[in-house]
Amino acid sequence: MNRLLRRYASRLWLPTTVMLVVAVLFLRYARQLPPGGKLIAVAVLMASYAWTGWAEFRHMQLMDEMRRRLEMEAMVLAFIAGTGLVLAMFFLHSLRLVVMPFAAAPMALFGCYVLAQLWARLRYRYWSL
Repeated sequence: MNRLLRRYASRLWLPTTVMLVVAVLFLRYARQLPPGGKLIAVAVLMASYAWTGWAEFRHMQLMDEMRRRLEMEAMVLAFIAGTGLVLAMFFLHSLRLVVMPFAAAPMALFGCYVLAQLWARLRYRYWSL
């Protein structure tokens, strides 16, 4: 395994694993909890997400300048595309042109992020972590 990938994996394996386990437990058990338990479950889920995001941010701070530039361009593009897509979904739903479930929004945002990362990597021909 290359050095950059090993460093990335060592920094993010624990927060990512915890977030995935919490998400699976949340999906499995949260509906059966009383309202107070649901609130705690959401707080734990969001705390695990915040930890993973913070670990990713710290990793980005330690990147070289080219990788930072690539990451920032991808994030800005993903933000612009994701916001536009979610707005379009909202307006289509509010005008009753399409029945849009709320669960589609996070998947649309995630898809925009993945496509923006691919676009930035193809543009710069830079594939390392």
